[in-house]
Amino acid sequence: AIAKMVSLAASSVAPRKPAMASAHSKDSIVVASSKEKVVASDAEKVLFEYFGKDSLVIPGGVFITAVILVSGLFSLQSNNKAQQQMFMRMRVGAQGVTVMAMMVSLAVQERQKALGLIN
Repeated sequence: AIAKMVSLAASSVAPRKPAMASAHSKDSIVVASSKEKVVASDAEKVLFEYFGKDSLVIPGGVFITAVILVSGLFSLQSNNKAQQQMFMRMRVGAQGVTVMAMMVSLAVQERQKALGLIN
């Protein structure tokens, strides 16, 4: 019983080999591990594409936030208080969306790791 528990613990700690991914249907991904098949849904496929590893959503959000911030600083320099306040509120919104995109991206990448699609 102890040997079985030790081997079970060792297998859960040992690094996994990347699973082979193959197309189950044209819109879903099938990941075959040693004993089971897991099918990624169409929604997961979209999330993998836009929020997965090497996604451009987060750098795009950072760029948009920076542009809004610089625009707000220029309006501050020109003493246009109302426009400056609008830009700062837009910056907070863009920054919030970017942080949410980061959180979604982390969750998507963890799902991809669990499926064996990335290391």
